[in-house]
Amino acid sequence: MKAVRVWFSKTGAAKYISHLDLTRCMSRALKLSKLPVWYTEGFNPHIYMTFAMPLSLGVEGLMECMDIRLTEDMELPAAARQLAEHLPKDISVLKMTEPVLGFDATAFAEYELCFDAKDPQALADVLDEILSLDSIIVMKHSKKGDKEFDIKPHFTLLDKQIEPGLLRVKLQSSCSQEGSVNPSLLLEAVKQYKGLVPYAEITRIKLLAKDFSDMR
Repeated sequence: MKAVRVWFSKTGAAKYISHLDLTRCMSRALKLSKLPVWYTEGFNPHIYMTFAMPLSLGVEGLMECMDIRLTEDMELPAAARQLAEHLPKDISVLKMTEPVLGFDATAFAEYELCFDAKDPQALADVLDEILSLDSIIVMKHSKKGDKEFDIKPHFTLLDKQIEPGLLRVKLQSSCSQEGSVNPSLLLEAVKQYKGLVPYAEITRIKLLAKDFSDMR
């Protein structure tokens, strides 16, 4: 049995499908691909699949990953092409590799937030002002209820680019099996602190390990 990591993107209209729907989609594609995938044992066998960190609804992912197991040895580029043929538009297989790190090594994620703004420089100044605060308290919603949460320790600003009518912000946030911080909370902070309601397309660029290296 061989462990295989499937790297894929989830963009366009596919960003609006839930993680459960993504799991069903991948399971169906794997069955149609006829790849020699391993099924779990027991009363209700199903294809073994495990995902690194599920994407939030509405967020695109450029380098997502899931692990499967193959019961036969085969060339991974060929296996990737075989699976790609059965996936819908906007979900693309990028490559297959042998995993090096376990998903429990995931600690951070790199995101790009693309803001529509009439005055992108003014919005950039607002973000700089908020991110310079000693603490940034927002209301975080969870299954256990709403609570105040300080996002300040969980965000690191990496880059800003100002274009006509557009502000691109790259940042790094906490993203692990112990808990993740959604970049949309930064938009909530702008709303709470400045009374503005910015709109941003959010893209997860990649996942990072505890030493800030790319997951692999």
